[in-house]
Amino acid sequence: MWEDYISNTLATHRDRSTQYVILRSEQLVGTALIILCKAEATRHIRNVEAATKKTGLGGMSGNKGAVGIRLDYYDSSFCFITAHLAAGHINVEERNNDYRTIANGLSFLRGKMIGSHENVIWLADTNYRINLENNEVRHLAANDQLGVLYDADQLKFAMEAQLAFMGYEEGPILFRPTYRYDLYSDEYDTSEKQRIPAWTDRVLYRGAGLDLAVYNRAELKQSDHRPIYAIFHATVRVIDTAKKDALQAQLLAELTHTKAGESLEQKLSKMNIKTGIARTPPPPPLPRLPERPSRHNTLGLPDGVLTVSKSTSTNASVPPPQPKDPFDSDHEHSASSSEEELYRSSLMVPIEPTPISNSTVRAWPVKLPGSRSLIDQF
Repeated sequence: MWEDYISNTLATHRDRSTQYVILRSEQLVGTALIILCKAEATRHIRNVEAATKKTGLGGMSGNKGAVGIRLDYYDSSFCFITAHLAAGHINVEERNNDYRTIANGLSFLRGKMIGSHENVIWLADTNYRINLENNEVRHLAANDQLGVLYDADQLKFAMEAQLAFMGYEEGPILFRPTYRYDLYSDEYDTSEKQRIPAWTDRVLYRGAGLDLAVYNRAELKQSDHRPIYAIFHATVRVIDTAKKDALQAQLLAELTHTKAGESLEQKLSKMNIKTGIARTPPPPPLPRLPERPSRHNTLGLPDGVLTVSKSTSTNASVPPPQPKDPFDSDHEHSASSSEEELYRSSLMVPIEPTPISNSTVRAWPVKLPGSRSLIDQF
C-alpha cells in the first residue's frame, strides 16, 4: 500500500523530470522502511539487503523493534535503520535496552552488522521524552526556548552517559517538540492523558562521508506526531576499475610467469602457500568535509526548510559529539566489493577518493494515520 501511495505521489509531482524507483522495502508490524533512488543511480547500487529485529515482549513481539536496509553505493556502504523503541515517560532503561538489542542483533548476510558500515542513518520513533513538568514544557515550547527543553532531553542524557547511540551525531534541534498533538490541530495533547510534549522522533547518523544540510519538521497534521526529515550530502568512494583490472592482470602475470624449461605446475609446487590470509588494515577514513556551520535558533524560515547556518543564539539545541559505540563491530568498514580478496589487494594501490557531485541522501520519517512509513531517498 505504502509503496503504491508513494510511487503515485512522485509520479504526479509537478517536477517529473527525475524518475524515482523503489529500491527495497521492509516492514515489521507498523514500522516500515522504504528506500527510493533515482532510476539512473540503480546501476551504481548493489548488495541491497533488508533485516528486522523484534524488541517487544522480550523479542517475541514486533510491535517494537527495528527494520534495517543496507546497500553499497559505488564503493561505499550505507545502512539505514528505522526503529520504534519502548514507550512510556519513565521507561528510559527499556529504551536503552531496545537500542542495545538492535545494535547487537540486527544483522545482514555474511556477518555484516550495523557497525560494519561506513555510513549509518537512524530514523526512529525513539520515544525518549523531556524530564520537565507538563505545563513548563508547553510554556517553553510556545516561547521557543528550545535550548532549555533540550537540556532536559532523555536521549541527550543517554548519549552523554554512553547508554545509547554512542558514536552517533544529531543535528541541532531547531524545531518544537513533535509529540504529541491532537489530530489536525496545532494543540499538544488535550486528552485525559495530557502527554508531555517531547522530541520522540529523531534522525541520528555517523559517517565521515555524511554532511548534514537540513534537519527540520514538516507541518503535516494527519498524525499525532509531526514528521521530521533530514537532508545529507554524501561523499562516496569510487574504485578505479581500470586500475583494478590492471592490478589483477599484473598479479596473474606474475603468478603464471615461468622460467625457460619450467612448467606452471613445477612453479606452483615450489611456492610457499600460506595457510592463513593476513588481515589487511581497513581503508583509511575518507577526508573530513568542511566544518559544519554554527547552529542557530530561528523558526519559520520560508517553505518550512530550516538550513543550518551561522548564528550565536544561545537557544539552539546542539547535541555533543559522541564516542565510538562499543556495541558495534570491531571492523571500521565492510568491503563493498564482492571480490573480497581483490578488493583487499586494491587497497594497497594508492587511489584518491573521488567525490560524486550532487550525491544527496534525503531522509524523511513520515507518520500518517494507522501506520508508519520511513523513506530514505538518494
